[in-house]
Amino acid sequence: MTTLGRVVATAEMLGRDLLRRRLALVLLVALPVAFYVSTRFGEGGNGYTSGGIGLSWSIAGAALYSALAARPVDRRLVLDGYRPAELLAGRVLLLTSFGLVLATAFTGMMWAFVPPKNAVALIVAMLLVALVAVPFGLAIAGIVPHELEGTLVLIGMVGIEMSLPSRGTLEGVLPFGASHRLLNQAAGSDLAFVPCVARGLAWATLALVIAIVAWWGRVHVIRHGRTRARPHPAGRLGLLAAGAMAVAIIAFPWSLGYKPAHGRNGQTTVTTGSPDTG
Repeated sequence: MTTLGRVVATAEMLGRDLLRRRLALVLLVALPVAFYVSTRFGEGGNGYTSGGIGLSWSIAGAALYSALAARPVDRRLVLDGYRPAELLAGRVLLLTSFGLVLATAFTGMMWAFVPPKNAVALIVAMLLVALVAVPFGLAIAGIVPHELEGTLVLIGMVGIEMSLPSRGTLEGVLPFGASHRLLNQAAGSDLAFVPCVARGLAWATLALVIAIVAWWGRVHVIRHGRTRARPHPAGRLGLLAAGAMAVAIIAFPWSLGYKPAHGRNGQTTVTTGSPDTG
């Protein structure tokens, strides 16, 4: 079987496993809907933040639980000739498709309730939620030993992100901070678009690099009579370069991009944008 065939076969196996867990899938979809509805109708506002960041929990949770559950099976597949990278690629393919479908559905739902002032920002924010959440959940699965620890890490991260203002310095460097800022830009806040997209893609890259390295250590096996398998030097160099570039983009002190607005008397004032609303 070719490499592409193994990747597709891995994605197919994961898809069948997820379809067997119908109740879990329903709960993963229902929780962010509950976050959004409770904020939208309980506190007023647009509810974009609770809907978008809540969705990140569902997508990352699906990646976390599916990866941890498949860890013993992955080791047997490696013994049968699969490469750890092929297993991870198949998982990323299926989960990213699943996340993009959910992000599209949630975008339509939030748009129907409260039309965005900046439609592009809303669409890009929800796409970034899916693109960051999948490798973020896989990275946690590769680092933590059990589901309980992974769940606590995920709940803590999502809770912190929901509680921080989108303009805060800390929020800007967190995994879903770029999506949070874009969601507030969709609601009318005046924030820089390009830096948010750059940081979001950088976080997706960094999380994927961490997931690859961690997953290699978790599922590779040492066969008797053979030397320990090691990644190709070019691959290690590529991962190191991608990770370093992602960290540099995340840590770069981007400007939030406040734009000056002219008042009635012609004087220039600073537009602070609308406050975070949900």
